[in-house]
Amino acid sequence: MYSYTYDNETGGILLNSSPQAFSKEPRPVYSKELDIYGFGAYWNYDENDDAPYMWAEANNYYYRGKLVAQIKGGSFFTKPEIIIINEPEPNNKPLKPVDVNMMVLKNKVIMENLTATTIKDVFNTYAKFEGKVDVFHVSFSGGKDSVVTLDIVQRALPHNKFVVIFGDTGMELPETHRIVDETMANCKKDGIEFYIAKSHFSPSESWRKFGPPTSTIRWCCSVHKTTPQLLLLKDILGKNNFTEMAFVGVRADESVRRSEYSYISYGTKHRGQYSCNPILYWNSAEVYLYIYSNRDRLQLNEVYKRGNTRAGCLVCPMSTNRNDYLNFRCNLDQTKALTDMIFDLNCSEKDGTPEKVSYVENNGWKARKNGRDLKIALKDYDEVVLGKNLSITFKNHDNSWKQWLKTLGQILPTDNTNEIRIINKGEVKIIRVIELENNYITILVSNEATTGNVLFLKNLRKIFRKSHYCVACKVCQANCKFGNLSFDENGKVSISDNCTRCGQCLDIDTGCLVYKSLWLSKGLGNMDKKRTLDCYAAHGPKMEWFQEFVKLRDDFNKNNSLGSAQKPMFNRFLKDAGIIDDKCNRTILGEKLVNSELQDLSIWGLMLINLSYTPQVGWFVKTFEFDSVISRTQIVSLLSNMEDIKESALKAIPPTLKRISALPLGKIGFGTSDKASKDLGGLSFYRTAWQNADSKVILYALYKFAEACGEYYQFTLTRLMDTTIESDGVSPVQIFGLDRETMVGLLKGLATNYPEFISVTFTLDLDNINLRQDKTAADILDLF
Repeated sequence: MYSYTYDNETGGILLNSSPQAFSKEPRPVYSKELDIYGFGAYWNYDENDDAPYMWAEANNYYYRGKLVAQIKGGSFFTKPEIIIINEPEPNNKPLKPVDVNMMVLKNKVIMENLTATTIKDVFNTYAKFEGKVDVFHVSFSGGKDSVVTLDIVQRALPHNKFVVIFGDTGMELPETHRIVDETMANCKKDGIEFYIAKSHFSPSESWRKFGPPTSTIRWCCSVHKTTPQLLLLKDILGKNNFTEMAFVGVRADESVRRSEYSYISYGTKHRGQYSCNPILYWNSAEVYLYIYSNRDRLQLNEVYKRGNTRAGCLVCPMSTNRNDYLNFRCNLDQTKALTDMIFDLNCSEKDGTPEKVSYVENNGWKARKNGRDLKIALKDYDEVVLGKNLSITFKNHDNSWKQWLKTLGQILPTDNTNEIRIINKGEVKIIRVIELENNYITILVSNEATTGNVLFLKNLRKIFRKSHYCVACKVCQANCKFGNLSFDENGKVSISDNCTRCGQCLDIDTGCLVYKSLWLSKGLGNMDKKRTLDCYAAHGPKMEWFQEFVKLRDDFNKNNSLGSAQKPMFNRFLKDAGIIDDKCNRTILGEKLVNSELQDLSIWGLMLINLSYTPQVGWFVKTFEFDSVISRTQIVSLLSNMEDIKESALKAIPPTLKRISALPLGKIGFGTSDKASKDLGGLSFYRTAWQNADSKVILYALYKFAEACGEYYQFTLTRLMDTTIESDGVSPVQIFGLDRETMVGLLKGLATNYPEFISVTFTLDLDNINLRQDKTAADILDLF
């Protein structure tokens, strides 16, 4: 909200009235943190935590405005390194603590104005939504931001007009529970109802059912926080269908993702929930100043005094390495109980080896994207297309699949025990049932690519994933607004015949959170399986090589400056991209690249499509999502868990991907690269969607997709958008990061401008795409 400077007089922070462009998230540094890292060997200070001694921004330590030290590295089992830059006090004189009282006084006017504005905004929000929601509640975590948010709300609203809910995951730090206990006592004294929501699973139970949470598989928030809170609110309100508003202590400066949040949003955290973020635009300086200004009634969680930047869970896939170290050192027993489970559940490395320790310490566990690393991953579930049928084989658990089928439609009576008929959106769907040994079942259903059937198949997959993997986490139950879905004490699901088929219980990523965490990848589809992922060894393509290729043209093979090892790798890349043929002659696409002098992004788009059907680029495109940081550590961890990957490939592939990202391919969907911190492996990638994509390139991608799927010339946009489906074809959505709205616009334009190649239907819930079977992807090149 406001800019700040360091105040030499108080040793604290001084806000000024100019707006802040970017916050470095300053935090106070107490003697406890200095002791933990070993600063006592360099500096003279009293072990007194009544006031901080200095401030830190990330790993940089500032004493009265002067950079005095940095810390580097650190992980669960490794202490960070101290780097001393300047003496805080001459001749090792004692450090002066921050004059907190004077700091508060000097910031009083700005903080009072900021507080008054925030309180007013909260009250106005309450007044606006009072008749629209059933309950207002403060989502309390025990961290500094939720402490401030709760205090703002209780100052703005009557105390009987909202409740407080603490989501107890069972993984919080002990210091957080002390804050929760104090806050609950204060709320009781002030007439504010305070509730604790807790999953029926303990962390040890859930981790052994789901596997440890990861940066992309964050089932823990749904199972241990959101679901218990929603079920609790249903009990409090005495009804299933309700609308709530949660006051949440989210701040935009905490992360890139949170910087995109709105002050008020609907359905972003959970369906039917409004979220209000009262301190969204506050920075950490203002948060700490608020707590110091009201320290007569507000407590600062002790985890901040030891150096934690956030008061989250003991072991969290989103945590920094430094927080991991602090939690392991300061809360050894509780943290070790969780890290021991990571060790125990991992099967990618042998017990007791340095590789297994590295898997935990260097964040390999945080990068996991499926069940391949886990001992508990089930290998007995299968989805496959056989001819014109989708075949699913699963374990029959108490006929729960018949309960889940109720969510798709009315089941028609039949005497045929090997067949089920179900009415789905007015059509009768026939499911063949084949009973196997050991209580396994295989079902067969038509794989016809009509819009209605594609949607039916998508949900049918989810049904059987649930049936096979369900552990009764109750996320689906929380999603049901009509009370038609429940689990008994033994975890058996029951779905009422009154089910409205709203689809909310199915609207979960991949259908089931356990499936998402434990599923096993089938590999590279129809990509050239005879070739290793390490296609280009350590010789990824450079832009200057392309420039030589264009400049020298026919003389390139004879007169280029490439080394003896570089040339064959570059030729392989050119061939993979469709630029040259087996005899190193330029193809039609190669001629177009040369004539464009490398300036036409559409030509590069065609090349990226071709490359997406080769092992290395194809793996990268199909594995990593858009708009999220992809670290070298994450890439190496995933590669190391694949069969037949040599150590040399682990070293060569990330630099090769970096070189590819430096080509124009990086601007159109492959992703860009940048330097990163040591814990991320020193290198990171970031994929962003192709802006202003050429529709003709998308048409080429559609034909390549159809040809790879066995001449699958009729499909739906819904199918293209669903990237969870195993497929030999690579959707243009995966390649270029295009959203549904963009795809609709491009497809409509293609149908208008190139009716000889494509027709589409976007009416009456249809989203059919029809390609001409007498055309090929090669024919599309004539349009360029």
